[in-house]
Amino acid sequence: MNLSRVQPSPDDNIIIPTMPKYLYIPLVLIGILLLAYPLLVFSAPPPPPSLEAKSGEVLFITVKVKGIDPVVTGEFRDRTIPFFKIDQIGRYGALIGIDLADGPVQEEVQVKAQEGSEARVVNRYRVKVRAAKFGIQELTLPNDKVDLDEETLKRVEVEQQQMLENLAGVSGERLWKGQFIIPVEGKMAGTFGLKRIINGQPRNPHSGEDIYAPEGTAVAVSNDGIVKLTGDFFFSGKSIVIDHGLGLFTLYFHLSEVRVGEGEQVSKGQIIGLVGATGRATGPHLHWGARLNGARVNPFSLVKLPLATAHAE
Repeated sequence: MNLSRVQPSPDDNIIIPTMPKYLYIPLVLIGILLLAYPLLVFSAPPPPPSLEAKSGEVLFITVKVKGIDPVVTGEFRDRTIPFFKIDQIGRYGALIGIDLADGPVQEEVQVKAQEGSEARVVNRYRVKVRAAKFGIQELTLPNDKVDLDEETLKRVEVEQQQMLENLAGVSGERLWKGQFIIPVEGKMAGTFGLKRIINGQPRNPHSGEDIYAPEGTAVAVSNDGIVKLTGDFFFSGKSIVIDHGLGLFTLYFHLSEVRVGEGEQVSKGQIIGLVGATGRATGPHLHWGARLNGARVNPFSLVKLPLATAHAE
């Protein structure tokens, strides 16, 4: 039998190198990173925490900030929001007022901390404002309280300007402590935000809450502060404005008697006046209002806030 010899192939002499086992794991990890790279680069950052409120309400927010006594502020709808120190471990808080005319809108609150010339963003919040459904209030008043003569118009303009100037200032210190209280015992009318029609004429919405009580009922201040303004005004009658610091004011209108003076320090629960029907009023009641960094807010929203622990420790 003729057996032919099998000739060796040229490839038989090629030595194929093998990869050392210790290189397998690093190469696998590199491959995973290369596959994940587009996701790492193009994935969106997590959305900021979301808050929700109605027109006229007040929000209480807290942030934790590192640093040695930084100045912490926020911005919301072109209104500057001052923060206050809560404790010694870097917690800061702020009250954000939603004006009765705000909403529906969704905007971001950017919180910054400033130390010297350096400012940095420390947190962001997304605030969703839902428009509140305010009703309509129709009132009938004497004509001389509605159709004003020239002399009375001038008086009203001066008084309104005086009120606005006193509500515009922002003291740098928080004066209020803990929970706010309702200033008088009585029946809440639910009038905040109502669109008012007086003697058939549309007027500005009602920016406070009316509490009906007998004339002469004691009125207490809702929290610590300083008496910013007192006076006897055409529309609001005998009135008191209390500055609680950091842009927060409470207002007490239509009093029969004022028992405090401008510049006086007052403590929560202190009697500052008596219920009356002075100014443009249909009967004895307390008009209780609040302004927070320019926003017209419902004072009862302050009472509902969890502020018992919002004090420096």
